[in-house]
Amino acid sequence: MIPLVRTQLRSPSFRVLAGILTSIVLLVVLNLPLSLSAWIPRGEPVHALVPVAESLLMIWLLLLLLDRRVAPGVRRWSTVVAGAVYGVLAGVSAAESFFRFYYARAFSARGDIRMIRGALLLFLGDIGPTVDLIAPVFTVLLFLALAAAGWAVALAGSAVLRRAKVGPGTLAAVTLLGVAAGAAAGPPSSVAALAVRSWFEGRPTEFVEVVAADEEEPADEPEYRFPGLRDRDIYVFVIEAYGYASVYRPELARYLDPYRDRLEDVLNEKGYRAVTSYLRAPVAGGYSWLAEATFLTGQWINSQERFLQLYGADLPTLSGTLHEGGYYTLTIRPGTVHGPWPEGWDLYRFEESIGAHGDGFGFAGPWFSYVPVTDQFAIWTAHQRIEELTRPGGAAADRPLLVYYQLVSSHTPFNKIPPLVEWEELGDGSVYHERADEIQRFDNTWTGGTQLVEGYLASIGYVFDVITDYVERIMDHSREPIIVIFGDHEPQRPIRSTESVLSVPIHVAGGDDIVECFVASGFGAGMRPDQEPPHRLMSDFFPLMVDLARNCR
Repeated sequence: MIPLVRTQLRSPSFRVLAGILTSIVLLVVLNLPLSLSAWIPRGEPVHALVPVAESLLMIWLLLLLLDRRVAPGVRRWSTVVAGAVYGVLAGVSAAESFFRFYYARAFSARGDIRMIRGALLLFLGDIGPTVDLIAPVFTVLLFLALAAAGWAVALAGSAVLRRAKVGPGTLAAVTLLGVAAGAAAGPPSSVAALAVRSWFEGRPTEFVEVVAADEEEPADEPEYRFPGLRDRDIYVFVIEAYGYASVYRPELARYLDPYRDRLEDVLNEKGYRAVTSYLRAPVAGGYSWLAEATFLTGQWINSQERFLQLYGADLPTLSGTLHEGGYYTLTIRPGTVHGPWPEGWDLYRFEESIGAHGDGFGFAGPWFSYVPVTDQFAIWTAHQRIEELTRPGGAAADRPLLVYYQLVSSHTPFNKIPPLVEWEELGDGSVYHERADEIQRFDNTWTGGTQLVEGYLASIGYVFDVITDYVERIMDHSREPIIVIFGDHEPQRPIRSTESVLSVPIHVAGGDDIVECFVASGFGAGMRPDQEPPHRLMSDFFPLMVDLARNCR
């Protein structure tokens, strides 16, 4: 029996079959890292079996390098180069899959590689100028690690082909199978083409004119610079990761609807009407500053490279337009912990910025998830500053205010949610140490967790509680402000579903006159009207707001 088995194992037909199977397995292994961007974002692992062009080229190159007629030196260095290129391309595919899965956008190499510096600050803390030394070293080491890993795969692949004695005929048959699988799955894909696209993504493009210049003013001083607003104060609350999923996903809406309803009740009690629409954000899961830039400039800013192009472009902004019209523009930024924020004036024309860097809030409490300064403490600090600005003799005593809150307590990783504290007890924030037992804790980290949805809902609920309590008990309603509340982007997956619309709710509350103008522009009554996608772009809000400010009657 055993001799018969040995004879069959040595037969030519068996060796051919073994060679085919070995080649197929090797091709799948080589293809898996290169096909990550094809199947992970869509959640369809079957696409991992569809060979990309580079995996087919790689297995043929490894076979050719086994030819004895190739000089050993050429064979050795060709394997090194091929493996290094393979490793870097696998890294590009992995980056593309990560960005599409997590941020719902393409990987842009020129802009996103620069973000390694920010990632290091996020994980290592504020390490000062040291990060500028570490970031390029880390980047080089990352590329070397990818190249070394690719070289190791190339060596292993060559060894497999040599031991299995795979020949050109066998590999040709496997290649035809791979091409057939690719043709059945759709147009052929290439990671090299993806790498080229990711490098040129975000290259300089023209910015569009989003706001027409002010018409020539009459000789007499007008009663209002912005008649549609009656030059009222404007409070903008940006809620981190507050997305459309919180409305359309039943399990999220059931939890958050009572918070929205309570805020609407408080607004009504204070004499406001609330209306709501939805804006399609340029990003999801992170990169909040790109959404903010889109909102404030009216340009579609969906990559870091595009964001950097804003510098020196001298574009009008929502805050800048209001500032030129006499508004005192103030922004509150508890998330700016890793450095100053020159964009405040240089880019957006905020007259004053309060940030966490350099202890701008004087906060003595603990860290909560992303940053130490809670949204409630940030709003309380800003409220005290607003009282200084608006008192007789203050810088905004005779000027309307734009107060722009970039809130962050609902920022990932959703693992420590602060309690709502009596405003007068906040002090320097040390009260959070005293009330540590009231902090909601969830099993989440930067890389995932088992309670992502629970932590996310608790964080959004906390922010709504803070805003509601502020409107009810602290806000100065004598100046009849306009209140705008919106999310910057959808949360990451799996909190948002695979099919999620990348939109965010935007709520506007004010007197009947201004609210009616928003209704006429497509906003629906209440805090959660039924408005099916597609929604207007986030970049459309700036021209809409300026048009209403000038022309709403």
